[in-house]
Amino acid sequence: MDWHGHYRSCYRCIGVLCNLTHSSRQLEKEIRFLYARGQWCELERKLSVEVSEIRDAAKGLESLLTEQAAIRNTQSNTIQKIGFIKYNAFENIGNDLSFALTLLDGNNNGICISSIYGRSESRIFSKPIVKGKSLVSLSQEELESLNEALGERTNEEALTSAIVSK
Repeated sequence: MDWHGHYRSCYRCIGVLCNLTHSSRQLEKEIRFLYARGQWCELERKLSVEVSEIRDAAKGLESLLTEQAAIRNTQSNTIQKIGFIKYNAFENIGNDLSFALTLLDGNNNGICISSIYGRSESRIFSKPIVKGKSLVSLSQEELESLNEALGERTNEEALTSAIVSK
């Protein structure tokens, strides 16, 4: 599931809690009214209905919490962090046509993809990333891309490097 599913679950939980709060307030008013009039049988019946509704709401809330835990578990395995660096691989070629792209999940596992553009040929490489570390050596640009994905560069540093490279 995606973030939207997570938010829907949260909104449903809030709705259930609001219903419970409203129901308890209504029940309190009715108890006072019935107590004042001496209608105990009616009070017992109403309490039975309210207890049943509270149990149903608790089951619904438990279901939502289970669903939310499953979403969180799935979410840690989705792409959450991205690092992207454009650069010139060779001095005689402009326009930053080479790049390094790092895609990481919530556990810092993923891949670093780099493309080196040359006038006569282009090459694409992919390197696995496990727990934020590369299993093979990385170029300087790939390392910058990995650090950006890991959040080890500030936004200011990223902007400065983007402006300087142009």
